Order: sequence, then C-alpha cells, then structure tokens
Amino acid sequence: MKLEINPRGNGACPLCAVAGDCRIRGLLEGSVAAAGADSEMEIVVYSCPYFSERALS
Repeated sequence: MKLEINPRGNGACPLCAVAGDCRIRGLLEGSVAAAGADSEMEIVVYSCPYFSERALS
C-alpha cells in the first residue's frame, strides 16, 4: 500500500526540517506496507509534536 501525505492544512510535513528522517512517517509507511494491498492511503497532518520548520534560504 502506498502512503500519500497531503500538504493541506498548515503543510507541516512538506515544510518540516526532519521530513526525510521522520519517526512518525517511518512508522506510518511501515504499517501500510505491511498491509500489502495494491492501493493508496492519503493522510493529512495538521500538527505534529516533532515539527521543526525548515529555514528558507
């Protein structure tokens, strides 16, 4: 199963400095992969305790 994290709301995941190495995303992706279904699940993250805003250059 493919996990799609939607950037709606405050866009916490796409704008997070740790999005590429996030514990929560890793756990979610591992959980849906174990389901083995040939489909997709979409979630929206509105707030996260690990959110750290990426510095804009």
